[in-house]
Amino acid sequence: MPLTGPYSLKIMLLPQGLEEELSGLLDNHNVDAVKEGENALIKLIEGGYDLVIAKSGREMVQYVQYMAAVDPRVEIFLIGVSESEALDTIKRGASACFGLPLDKERFALSLEEVAAQAAIRNETDEIEKILVEKYTFAGVVAKNPQMLDAFRFLRKIAPYFKTVTITGETGTGKEAMARALHAISPAAKEPFVACNCGGMVETLIESELFGHVKGAFTGADADKKGMFEAAGSGVLFLDEIGDMPLSFQPHLLRVLQNGEFRKVGGPKTLKASCRVIAATNRDLANEVREGRFREDLFYRLTPLTMNVPPLRERKDDIQLLSRHILERFSSKTGKRVDGISRPAQKALLSYDWPGNVRELENAIEYAAILASEPYLKAEHLPATVTASGPSVPAPEVHSSGTLEEVVKRHILSTLAASAGNRSEAARVLGISRRALLRKLEKYSIS
Repeated sequence: MPLTGPYSLKIMLLPQGLEEELSGLLDNHNVDAVKEGENALIKLIEGGYDLVIAKSGREMVQYVQYMAAVDPRVEIFLIGVSESEALDTIKRGASACFGLPLDKERFALSLEEVAAQAAIRNETDEIEKILVEKYTFAGVVAKNPQMLDAFRFLRKIAPYFKTVTITGETGTGKEAMARALHAISPAAKEPFVACNCGGMVETLIESELFGHVKGAFTGADADKKGMFEAAGSGVLFLDEIGDMPLSFQPHLLRVLQNGEFRKVGGPKTLKASCRVIAATNRDLANEVREGRFREDLFYRLTPLTMNVPPLRERKDDIQLLSRHILERFSSKTGKRVDGISRPAQKALLSYDWPGNVRELENAIEYAAILASEPYLKAEHLPATVTASGPSVPAPEVHSSGTLEEVVKRHILSTLAASAGNRSEAARVLGISRRALLRKLEKYSIS
């Protein structure tokens, strides 16, 4: 009874004389029979298979756990498994076990369940790709309501702003938001010049921002453009403006007020025509109260202000951000990484990300480099991420009882943990809701 549904599985068939048993059952699917001498694990890593079918045996039962480790999303069917061996085989990673002679009706139903699950997974992947596109704003990915409000704010001010300040913790993506604002502004085709105010030597900051003429000081062997001049009619991004030395702040205030500056050692007054975007992780109002920031400069910089929320307050963005980071990593390195396993996703969502988006980027890229499989697993993530999350207990497996009883108990415990929510239970079990409903009927679970 072959599957007649629309989804065609990509199946790896290990060469152990199953052709006669499987005759007619796989006709609607893309079957790749592994040849003698081929490394099935390498093919599994490179091939993106939905299902592996093999004949049971001592070596094959041990091999199952390697296949499950290589690709946690692949389903594994073993044929020729006795009832006494079935539980151990399932614990090692097999999805389903079948005796011989093969129960073709049960096999076909199991195949249909895998096809339904694979179809949902593929649809989910496509939906996530669409969502990443939909919720990408000039290179910034987010769907959190706070971020969508920030995007709306940027759209409103983009045609008109001369000075705007972006606040937020370190690593939240303030520069990315500044670049997004530049990209949708009338200055989009003009330069975007970034200046880290906290990393500049106090005695050289005037030269860096305004430039100098030849001979202005020892080592000034030629005229040099400052950042205001280099930005032209574009955008000058003043990162960590709260770290700017107090002694230089009056010079910045002057250029923001009247657009005029002079190069160090130069007699000529120049005009600044660029827009200015400032960013800070400090509370500038408090800096003013503490006497570390000029009040008049504060009021000049902050009429237009937006805040980028920390990642811990917008964890609903983590899944989209992770996919975006993975796609960028794969495009940059050529290494194929298809997705993130559920335990890894739970670890990402459980962590509070004190380093924000920058830390998430580092964690995902770190895991992608370590992964030898096409999916990131929890063990690939940095220890700081996995250690902070709550421990996730493994499903309880009883050593006594038939395989059918073990499956029934596992479904009941998963339903209890999901507070009776069948859709959630199906997600945790890794099967479709339709497949879960069929199992509930089979095991008389109300």
